[in-house]
Amino acid sequence: MPELPEVENYKRYFDGTSIDQKIVGFSCADDRLLKQAKDDFISQLVDKKFTSSKRIGKYFFVQTDGKSTLVMHFGMTGKLTYFKDIEDRPKFAHIIFEFENGFHLGFENKRKFGWMDLADSVESYQKEKKLSEDARDLSWDDFYAALKNRKTFIKPVLLDQSVAAGIGNWMADEILYQAKIHPESKLEALKEDHLKTVFESMKKVIETAIEKEAVYTDFPEDFLMHNRNEGGKCYHTGDEIIKTKVGGRATYISPTWQEKIQ
Repeated sequence: MPELPEVENYKRYFDGTSIDQKIVGFSCADDRLLKQAKDDFISQLVDKKFTSSKRIGKYFFVQTDGKSTLVMHFGMTGKLTYFKDIEDRPKFAHIIFEFENGFHLGFENKRKFGWMDLADSVESYQKEKKLSEDARDLSWDDFYAALKNRKTFIKPVLLDQSVAAGIGNWMADEILYQAKIHPESKLEALKEDHLKTVFESMKKVIETAIEKEAVYTDFPEDFLMHNRNEGGKCYHTGDEIIKTKVGGRATYISPTWQEKIQ
């Protein structure tokens, strides 16, 4: 599933291909991918220009020179493709924007878990969906405040989009591995120093993933992602990586490296 780093890549791709483009056509082969009626997308987007974009977590927002903001969520397999001739339309590009310059932007969505919506503004949508600031921009004070008075394991909290928007399953595992903290550590038992380490590890993982354009094989050799599978070996201890479930999510742990704090 595209998480924060992948969606940041899509944003950069979009900004380089589609900003300041005038939309002259919109088509969708499966209306289930639209959160509002297709006619609303046509009336609010066609003859408008894309003017700016913003990413909050896994959500991608595009402002137009009209009144509406386009919202994209990439689901499991979504991505963007910019192409010229409609004959070159990617097989799974179910949504197509046609631009005045003769090029097209396709929203590829093989498994059809991605979707598009329209919003009045980024701010109103963020409030409605209870999204925190993007995890990349999140301050320590806001992160720490969001953790107060919670009684649960640390991993489910990291996955809560009202705490750190954009953190997904593999990222939570990596953050806690880098912080040397077990995912089943109880939040109420973690001291401020522990949480500061988690926060700093979160920033490290985000920046590394963005710098490497989410190409996991290019991550530093001490990252869990290289051995994030059952039976993999911990880089630091050589012990076996264990697969379990925490908060209903598949979780990979190095039990001797990551301290369980209770």
